Amino acid sequence: MEYVLTGATLIDGNGGAPLENAAAHVVGERIAWVGGMADLPREALDAEQIDVSGKWLLPGLIDAHIHICYNGSESVFALLEKPRDDLVLEAVDICRRTLSHGVTTVRDVGGEQYIEMGLRRAIDRGFIEGPRMKLSGRVISMTGGHAHFIAREADGPDEMRKAAREQIKAGADLVKLMATGGTATPGQDIHASQLTVEEISAVTEVARMMGRKVAAHCHGTGGIRNCMLGGVDTIEHGTYLDEETADMMVENGAALVLTLGAGNPDLESYPLSPVQQADAERRKPMIEQGIKQIRGTIALARGKGIFLGIGTDAGGNPLAPHNFSMARELELLVDNDLTAMEAISIGTRNNAAVLDMEDDIGTVEAGKYADLLLLKSDPLVDIRNLRDIAAVVKGGKKVWG
Repeated sequence: MEYVLTGATLIDGNGGAPLENAAAHVVGERIAWVGGMADLPREALDAEQIDVSGKWLLPGLIDAHIHICYNGSESVFALLEKPRDDLVLEAVDICRRTLSHGVTTVRDVGGEQYIEMGLRRAIDRGFIEGPRMKLSGRVISMTGGHAHFIAREADGPDEMRKAAREQIKAGADLVKLMATGGTATPGQDIHASQLTVEEISAVTEVARMMGRKVAAHCHGTGGIRNCMLGGVDTIEHGTYLDEETADMMVENGAALVLTLGAGNPDLESYPLSPVQQADAERRKPMIEQGIKQIRGTIALARGKGIFLGIGTDAGGNPLAPHNFSMARELELLVDNDLTAMEAISIGTRNNAAVLDMEDDIGTVEAGKYADLLLLKSDPLVDIRNLRDIAAVVKGGKKVWG
């Protein structure tokens, strides 16, 4: 497979000015060359020329925080009562839709019965269509902790070590901890710290030995502080970040993976089921407070120079459907005072680094996978144009459009 995409406006993910009348030479799964049409190398001239004039060429989007096994429109408790085969079949469709929405790679941070491991194998073997996957397996919580109903519950450093090893044995690329309460678990305080420094340190020790990173669900500052003392690599959500914990994250080189849609759910564009209405009412005070809080959190993180990633948390609760959710995350970044170019770079280049895949994906550059998004409209004029997709390419193969 060899071809050249010609005439596009290139937004390469690195944050620089767009390149008009650009071309990308694809050989097999990877990009052989990219640049201006006037500089097209001789070896590309004999390849098939595909005119994409009037289109915008971007790297495929990367979702750094997703739950691919849950549909994001039903209660997780209801989903857990479904037969496993039903969850598998629905997850296959979620994988396909996620890819069709321009998301070519995901980082799943909480699966169900290791279904996600089977999905990854099926995608890699070409049996089903879906994004590239980095997986955490089951989340690890304290007994009765946040999301305990889907978690591997563990208490004390020794149990935590064993729980982490179990996930790695099952095929996990990273380990996910639940370090504070969360809104998806009824009756919990999102500020409450739920793991000790010693418990967190035991997990990071195991992960380092096995070449893995550790991600931690954290809203409250106490949980973020414990995670920094315990050596966690990425803070997920980070809603109540403060000056002290921001400085600790910078010192540790930890990334903050924002999940703006989870705290600001879309309640307008589709009819809500009774379950969704009930969940929206239950979480209303937390949602309202979180929306106010997160603007300051983003400003603080940017001011301190914390490395930012972004994820959708799609599937994580009944108000988080897999419906252009990554596009909406970038829209919410722009709503919180980032430029469209900054948002795109976070959702591509930065997220590739969060996943430790920056050598292979995240930007449109020679040597990287040809994971590409072609848009009909300019996303720098209106970030909502990320939904106006002409085609999606994964590993050089057109998979949608």
